[in-house]
Amino acid sequence: MFYGVFRHAVDSKGRVALPAQFRRDLGGAVIAPGAENRLVIRPIMEWQEYEQHFRLTADSSAEQRLFMRHLYAGAREVDVDIQGRILLSPEHRAFARIEDRAVFVGVSNVVDVVGEAVWDSESLRLDPEFFSQLGDRVARPGSPDAGERA
Repeated sequence: MFYGVFRHAVDSKGRVALPAQFRRDLGGAVIAPGAENRLVIRPIMEWQEYEQHFRLTADSSAEQRLFMRHLYAGAREVDVDIQGRILLSPEHRAFARIEDRAVFVGVSNVVDVVGEAVWDSESLRLDPEFFSQLGDRVARPGSPDAGERA
């Protein structure tokens, strides 16, 4: 499981330190474009499960084919160097609006990677009241939080 927020500098070649807390569980992981201008790092088992939802078939719509082309075109195996860094391609950096600093966010079973300005802008809106309201809207029935908010 991945938890926490970590900010790291990105060098001129696009290399950035993968948070030490995440390295152990990301061997063979895949980084790919995700929602809301984020890159998503999925451990290999998560990636294999995720990609089962995106198989090209004779019934695939044009919209599905477009999504799959760009998902797979942007997917890369995460290669951690001896110094614990990963290389973010120019396309990945542009997609996630990553400039000088990248923010790694543990999201339970995956890790989001996004530019610091995007993260900071989003975080400004998330005051305690809004966080509570958001929790009320997204809590799944039967979850621990759902009972507290009922």
